[in-house]
Amino acid sequence: MMKFHFAGAVSLVACLSAAGVCAQTLPEHIAKSGVVRGALDVPYVPMEYRDPDSGELVGFDVDLAKAIADILGVKIEYQEGAFETLTPALQSKRVDMIMSGFYDRPARREYFDFINYLAAGGQLFTLQGSDLKEPADLCGKTVSTIRSTSYPETIKGFSDENCVKAGKEPISISEDSDVPQMLINLKSGRSDAAMQGLESIPTYMAQEPDTYRPLGKPLGSALMGIAFNKDDTVLRDAFVYALRKTIDDGTYAKLIDKYKLNLSAYTDVTINGEPAK
Repeated sequence: MMKFHFAGAVSLVACLSAAGVCAQTLPEHIAKSGVVRGALDVPYVPMEYRDPDSGELVGFDVDLAKAIADILGVKIEYQEGAFETLTPALQSKRVDMIMSGFYDRPARREYFDFINYLAAGGQLFTLQGSDLKEPADLCGKTVSTIRSTSYPETIKGFSDENCVKAGKEPISISEDSDVPQMLINLKSGRSDAAMQGLESIPTYMAQEPDTYRPLGKPLGSALMGIAFNKDDTVLRDAFVYALRKTIDDGTYAKLIDKYKLNLSAYTDVTINGEPAK
């Protein structure tokens, strides 16, 4: 495994890019400390959650971040918080990055650069015994989702287009604070369906067999990204280099299989949806 070797304040590594060979650096403060501070919201299976037996932080994001950090010769130190606190933590530079099931959305690109590493999208799901057949059957019914995500907007857009325009009752959106409450609402009948990221549904189904089933195809498509402040291009580019290494050496594919994310695999390595140099 290739690592960055610290020499003074900045560490260098040769990297390959579309343009050829380049010299890659780590920011001075990270080269000195050997630490990258990351923000994440727990739990969000299978991306980041605590192992029920050991209590250790695990998940696809956690494992992939560790693999990247190992290549760069640094450690990841996490600051946990509610999803809505992640953005201000990065903007205020209390952390160096967000890697927490964070969607690369146009509005967020005004402040951050995203290294894209997973395909994503809002997936509706319901209970196994539900008589719902397709998303359009939700007109006039209630869908639970997480308040601080883009999913309420996604559901409303679907409702406006497929329910309201057709003269049907709109979908009622129940905005919950977290995933456990969302699932309680669904299982208790307070909602008829729920929406979460495509990446999460296989884990829910594995954890509670014969309980949930997807409802139709994902609504819209998106890319998940590791977010950096726009002025932190040095650290961003170091992560691009290391992410490519995890793809090339097979680590990324092993983690995709481990966390049942085959439908979400994304190996293009783009920045803000554009090819990384």
